[in-house]
Amino acid sequence: MGKSWLARKLGETFTHYIEINFEKNSDLCAFFQSDLDAKKIAFNLANYFSTKITPGKTLLFLDEIQVCPKAISALRYFYEDFPELHVIGASSLLEFELQKISAPVGRIEIIYVYPLSFAEYLTASGKQNLRDLIFASRFQEIAEPFHKQLQEEIRNYTLLGGMPEVVASYLENHDFEQSCDLQSILLETFRRDFNKYAKKYQINYLNRIFDLAPLQTGNKFKYSQVDKDIKSRELAGALELLEMAGLLYRVYHSSANGIPLRAEMDPKKFKVLFFDIGLTQRLLKVDYRQLFLNPDIALVNNGAIAELLTGLELIAHQPFKERPESFYWHREERSSNAEVDYVINLGPLLVPIEVKSGATGRLKSLHSFMKTKKSQLGIKISSGNFSHPSPIQIIPFYGIELLMKNHQSLNPK
Repeated sequence: MGKSWLARKLGETFTHYIEINFEKNSDLCAFFQSDLDAKKIAFNLANYFSTKITPGKTLLFLDEIQVCPKAISALRYFYEDFPELHVIGASSLLEFELQKISAPVGRIEIIYVYPLSFAEYLTASGKQNLRDLIFASRFQEIAEPFHKQLQEEIRNYTLLGGMPEVVASYLENHDFEQSCDLQSILLETFRRDFNKYAKKYQINYLNRIFDLAPLQTGNKFKYSQVDKDIKSRELAGALELLEMAGLLYRVYHSSANGIPLRAEMDPKKFKVLFFDIGLTQRLLKVDYRQLFLNPDIALVNNGAIAELLTGLELIAHQPFKERPESFYWHREERSSNAEVDYVINLGPLLVPIEVKSGATGRLKSLHSFMKTKKSQLGIKISSGNFSHPSPIQIIPFYGIELLMKNHQSLNPK
């Protein structure tokens, strides 16, 4: 419901659109078996579907392409011999299959695609004016009526998440219950995909991690809390597969003494973020009705959702051609225990971020980090408005895109 929905929406902008789902129509693999001549394949498909395949006017969408490995190989020849034709190849959890399939060498460009960020949700909702208002603020306080409106949109977004069909359904019907049903269908679709693509012995481990990892949001991940009767080695393999498929992200501990943060990360200490906040709420069985009665996300899962929202927003605005990286800092000492939720680099600055689900809250750990590392700037993400009680910059949840894209406007002094 993500990739396929997007491809179909894109197809609406073309004069002609052909979609092949190889899982449903495996017989069509025959067009790719004997000859990988791109123009010949296009000619045969045009006749089969009685639809014109005209470069620039036709979109050819090859869905569940892993079922037909020759179709993956054919992409190279479409690229080399028929580049003017628009072709999309997609698969559910294709990363599982790429371990087994010989993909076209030198013809793969990795692009990391995420659910809609909050800013993209605003645009999709017809509220680009609010997105523009955030950028125009340049980290200065936003007028209270707009701040309240953005807080309401954040509440809606934490429930819906960024899966395109879920968002589209809500914008059309304004029915949260229907959106929840779609989320449940999506979650079950992912589980069925495990059955199709994972090895039989891995399926139980994948399901356990998929269903239970969200319960540890905001805490250091422990395999024993997923299932104490399953060896951590088996669960670690499942976690790696889900991470490779983009369904989970790890936030690694880093000593954070300098850039790059990965140079001092501890691969054994990490947190886990589920890839979509709306689907996380569905897995956690959060009752959206209660959130409407009291919209403060501090009441949801003890603030863990606030930390998840921040982490996913930070990931969504990283360069889309680079594998996302996330880090946190934790000092475990009996006399001085401290933890900073995220540490990022903004240009030459190493910046600690502490998340507070409400507008108030102490920042002991943030100050501790800044004193220890001699940081010029610290950031508090919360439900409050923009403010700058130096050296802390307070940024509302809705302002994370501004932070990531226009941090040059920040004054660390």
